[in-house]
Amino acid sequence: MKILFISWDSDQTNYMENLFFPIFEGLQKEMDCQFFVLQFSWADAAEVNRIANIAEGLKINYQQQQVRRKPHPILGTLLTTQLGQIAIKRMVIKYGITHLMPRSTMPAMMVNSIFKWAKNRGIKIVFDADGLPIQERVDYAGLKESSLQFQWLKKTETKLLKLSDIVLVRSTLAIYEHLKNIGQTHKPKFFKVSNGRIKNRFKPNPVIREKIREDLNIMPESILWLYSGGIGPQYLVGEMLQLFETYHIRHPESKFLFLIRNATSLAEAIPNHLKQAILIKTVNYEDLPAYYAAADLGVSLRKPAPSLAGIAPIKVSEYLLAGLPIICSKGIGDLDEMIGEEPYCFIYPPIDKMDLIKWLKDVKEISREQIRAQSIPSFALENSINEYKHALKSSNL
Repeated sequence: MKILFISWDSDQTNYMENLFFPIFEGLQKEMDCQFFVLQFSWADAAEVNRIANIAEGLKINYQQQQVRRKPHPILGTLLTTQLGQIAIKRMVIKYGITHLMPRSTMPAMMVNSIFKWAKNRGIKIVFDADGLPIQERVDYAGLKESSLQFQWLKKTETKLLKLSDIVLVRSTLAIYEHLKNIGQTHKPKFFKVSNGRIKNRFKPNPVIREKIREDLNIMPESILWLYSGGIGPQYLVGEMLQLFETYHIRHPESKFLFLIRNATSLAEAIPNHLKQAILIKTVNYEDLPAYYAAADLGVSLRKPAPSLAGIAPIKVSEYLLAGLPIICSKGIGDLDEMIGEEPYCFIYPPIDKMDLIKWLKDVKEISREQIRAQSIPSFALENSINEYKHALKSSNL
């Protein structure tokens, strides 16, 4: 099978090479398949060339289609989707594509428009319905459910959910949400796949741990908290700082390391009495595992919202494979069921804030190797490859 993966991204995303490329490479090694990627984005030439070089090394055919931003973003988007349909057809014909795999709403819109053309050629449609992106716009971006834009986006998503041969999601809860919308008869074509990470990259490493902690001027006995990822209102920065302060009052030698891209907004949110305990760094993705090895626990909080049901945060996989205990918000995808009862997981919000102090004391007794060993079956790349393989094989039944 020849699979064309279609995505729509901004100019600064790195999930393609860090998440999907390893999965696609693994599938190409284990199945009779070849992956082609068509990425719509407004990245500059240097960024496009960087991604293309990585893809070439993995024997993945990568092409980028520029998202037009002028004369107005909305008009540019509409024009891009029209041209995008032509680009998809061109790749289908040129490479003999057998499966189209649109990821999320805008690629779904383009595939909807050429659906009859694709089906007449015997092409299978694999809809990567990653997360609940339209609901997320309602929850965090102010999109009104009564608006024409919401109705337009929802109609696009619903149409492809119904028409697809396979639908990929990141949680069992996402399946429930979609089936409430389109009906239980579509259940057999839904498959949950995970955002697995390369387990040999994220792992405990005492030598690197010591070096990084020396570089950060952190004492061996100090507890280092870690947050890695984006910064915005949905990530509850204030709550993270409050949790840390509860612990820091009793353990003033403790530190909190934020690995983020935009430090300005975070720096403004840190109260003066905590500034000396907060470390902010921007590092390359290749360097992340070293800082994970230096940390003692990872934090993954999200503002409560219906869209949380559909996500599987990549950082959680990385934390756990690195052997880090985790403080995690309630209601994120399937995490409550997967790790919520594990002693290395603290579910936020707590009934009593003193529960955190007790947990932090007890969790020190759990070895990082034990956390990692328990996490590998669910959060490693091999699991993701097996889940995708199972889903894709079903398309030939």
